[in-house]
Amino acid sequence: MARLGFNLMGLDELYGGRFAGLLEAAVLADGMGVDLLVLPDHVTMSERAHRERVTLGFPYPITTNWYEPLTALAAVAAVTGRARLGTNVLVAPVRPAVLLAKQLATLDVICGGRLDVGLGVGWQEEEYRTTERAFEGRFGYLEEQVAVCRALWAGGPAAHAGKRLEFTDLHSMPVPVQGADLRLSFGFNPTPRAIERIVRLGLGWWAAPMPIEAVKAAIAGLRAECERAGRDPGSVVVTAATTLVAHGTTAEEAGVMPVLEEARALWDAGADCVIVHPLAFIRAPQELPAFLQPLLDARDEHEAHAASTTTLS
Repeated sequence: MARLGFNLMGLDELYGGRFAGLLEAAVLADGMGVDLLVLPDHVTMSERAHRERVTLGFPYPITTNWYEPLTALAAVAAVTGRARLGTNVLVAPVRPAVLLAKQLATLDVICGGRLDVGLGVGWQEEEYRTTERAFEGRFGYLEEQVAVCRALWAGGPAAHAGKRLEFTDLHSMPVPVQGADLRLSFGFNPTPRAIERIVRLGLGWWAAPMPIEAVKAAIAGLRAECERAGRDPGSVVVTAATTLVAHGTTAEEAGVMPVLEEARALWDAGADCVIVHPLAFIRAPQELPAFLQPLLDARDEHEAHAASTTTLS
């Protein structure tokens, strides 16, 4: 089923810097029929890391508000009732595993089981150092975090014996509405090792903005790995994102395809959900409906076409 996601990052800028404006945008998108509302994550951002990332097309100024996503999404949950909520993506290893399990379970309860979690490992070594976490071995620790979460979410008494953490007869309440099967996906660069992890550990893959052909190649790799691992390829959910463009820059100036065209191309490439980021394309909150409606129409057209093709076959 084709779905449309909406990145809330930076939208407070359109509302005079008010966090309440971000909630207003979430309410609007939820009411219009957007399927997924997401926020990204960075706990800290160093000047040096930001300068290096800007040269690679990073669209956010150093002064942009990076609201802690699990906290902010709890507020979004309180004002929405239909759209799923997600992290795109959460730098999971900078959080202790047991605390992460508690935070995600609490948020899933607050939103009534609407939580979709994208987990990643980030790229800033300083972010790990300043949160007193180990940068080396972060992929392995993420795997252990997933095991800890699943154990605790099944309800106590839970036990775990891992490389960094060991416990027995542990209780952590509440458990998620979705239980131990809370939807976890991974926002990894699609290397062969990462694809193996995605297929083995999670619901699916949350792709960073990348060329359409790269998305197609990654999806082919995921399907091949599913065949090798004995998993149904159709069970891997792919969430892709349109290109991030710096605020104030048009798609033409940035050398990328228009967002509507890119969203259609991502659905055609095999993405189940496409996340769009309106900040570069609108200048005022009043422009949000006109930005979203063509994308929602394109989603519905893609779904109707897919349904008719299935019927005919």
